[in-house]
Amino acid sequence: MAVTRIRRGAALLALAVSAVASSAGADVFPVTGWAVHNGSSTAGGTADTPTFTPADNMTLMAPFSAISLVNDGDFVEATTTLTLIDRTANLTANFLNTQLRFGLFNGPDGAVVADDIPNLGLIIEYTNAAAGGLIREQTNAAQTNPFTSPTNLGNGTQDSGGDSILGANPGPVTFTLRLTRDAGQIDLTGSISGTESGTGDAYLATYTLNNITPSDTSFTYDRLGLFIGGNADATSASVSNSSVTSIPEPTSLAFVALAAVVLAKRRSRSSAAK
Repeated sequence: MAVTRIRRGAALLALAVSAVASSAGADVFPVTGWAVHNGSSTAGGTADTPTFTPADNMTLMAPFSAISLVNDGDFVEATTTLTLIDRTANLTANFLNTQLRFGLFNGPDGAVVADDIPNLGLIIEYTNAAAGGLIREQTNAAQTNPFTSPTNLGNGTQDSGGDSILGANPGPVTFTLRLTRDAGQIDLTGSISGTESGTGDAYLATYTLNNITPSDTSFTYDRLGLFIGGNADATSASVSNSSVTSIPEPTSLAFVALAAVVLAKRRSRSSAAK
């Protein structure tokens, strides 16, 4: 009887480990807690869709549970959507170049506090220029604004049709940024997308840069950042659909498997004793 129970325990263990492994796909969770990190604006709206009035020359940040890219292939992907509302100036093409930026950072624990440091991480930047938007890294731990004076690493690829983000109400602009660990470095991919308000054409700029050696060697990320520059001139802005997607650390799977092994051994010893 003890042998039968041990075999059953082993079978259950195998099923449990298999189930854990098969569920080790990407985890997606919402990000809330957006707050003004630099600049002046009044927050409103809801936790899921906060609003900021006015929306001009400011940096917003939002915290999430820290994700460490421990092994090659581990990744973190962030996305958010920004809607600028009732812009009053600088409405034509080019004026929003460099004025919209999005980043993943390793910052202080807990809620966002104005001007807190350090915030180290990687950034993508909007432009309609032929060279493509910049890919940047904030390497200065003493910099109170994570989007100020970052290091230029490379360029993205502009929209294939030469479209722009412009107008009094440009519509939703979606930012996506993925960082993947690869041989002790970071491979970056991302996009900035929306619709040109004048023509109705889809806008899409893409970003790819491999083999980045990050200044922050912890490979840990726990904040989203969004920069709205001085040419935005928006009466208000809303932030929505903010989320982070990640591959769970393999070490967490190992912990679950180890716990299952210990439990199975205890059950088998108990069965043998009986």
